[in-house]
Amino acid sequence: MFKTVLNSWSLFFGLSFIMMANGLQGTLIGINAVEYDFNIIATGLIFTGYFVGYLTGSLSMPKFISSVGHIRVFAAFSSLASLAILLHWLFIDVYAWALIRLITGFSMAGVYVVCESWLNDRADNSTRGQLLSFYFLILYISQGAGFLLINTSPTLDANLYILASVLISLGLVPILITKKPAPEFTLPKQISLKKIYIKSPLAFIGGFAMGLIFGTTFGLLAVFAAKINLTIFEISILVCVNNFAGGLAQYPFGWLSDRMDRRHLITILNIGSLVSVILAFTLGQFSFWVLVMFIGLHASLAFPIYSIVIAHMNDFMEKEEMVSASAAISVINGIGCSCGPLLASLSMLVFGPYGLIIFLILIYATLVPFCLYRIKLGRNIKFIDENRPTILVPSS
Repeated sequence: MFKTVLNSWSLFFGLSFIMMANGLQGTLIGINAVEYDFNIIATGLIFTGYFVGYLTGSLSMPKFISSVGHIRVFAAFSSLASLAILLHWLFIDVYAWALIRLITGFSMAGVYVVCESWLNDRADNSTRGQLLSFYFLILYISQGAGFLLINTSPTLDANLYILASVLISLGLVPILITKKPAPEFTLPKQISLKKIYIKSPLAFIGGFAMGLIFGTTFGLLAVFAAKINLTIFEISILVCVNNFAGGLAQYPFGWLSDRMDRRHLITILNIGSLVSVILAFTLGQFSFWVLVMFIGLHASLAFPIYSIVIAHMNDFMEKEEMVSASAAISVINGIGCSCGPLLASLSMLVFGPYGLIIFLILIYATLVPFCLYRIKLGRNIKFIDENRPTILVPSS
């Protein structure tokens, strides 16, 4: 695996800069939305725009890559993302920001799809899980570092938007000068969403539910923090801990899922996530550090669920169905991500800032009984034994 990482250094190095920019701009836009006194529903619409763009981009990028190749797609859409960041400062309007975030989401989908298909090509069955877990680690840590950059300049100045744009431009350089050839790319055979549900209802519902949770936490956590009057430094700590905890927990739970019934582990993690958000709601209001602790605990339990859901789905797929099935789950997850910020913002409108946590509680309160029901019901489809080792699959 170490040799493969060295051979892909330009990809990881470039990705780290782009993810720092992505973390910085997401937090900055959430804080600015509160500072500009945008309506909470309008703020939810802005972040929904990103995930709608991301979903659309995820569906479109394979055709772009097939037509012009990895490096051109990476360069073109990274440049578009860099440009889109600056437009936020030029057009301070809710609807303009929603459209700009849609463009950003579409562009970032290009970056993710290029990176993940590149890594899949470089890996073999003995290194793929480790390589993708390393990819997750770089992604989450770099994004977390981007959250901390919010402290380097006043949030109402243009400096932070310019910094985010510069970071994406820097991320382009290693990829464009690499001597390593880009991998060949072919469009995967498609599999229907209906077939996914028939083979693995838990993966289907779990993928959608995790989309709701990802969209809510990555989209509105900074908005929630600003609404409860945390300082800029405290906001950066909260969103950074959320990212770091979720990233560092990926590999240990992936390893554990190879050694026990994945349905049981998914259920345990959902129960733990439910308890953690209930504690964040009841106790987090009294102390910032208690809130940070339980938000971090929630991320460490909730974020690995998606990878385990994918692994659970692959247990029932033929080898030639795996790529298409993963793409289909990404679509389901993307739909959830698109709905999450808007639904959570409605909850915040009704219940106040802590309506975000109430929304998370409702998701888990629905998901846990479904997990228990699937365990009680048992399986009517047999495992495909050769698929049993976990393959960590990123969100795109």
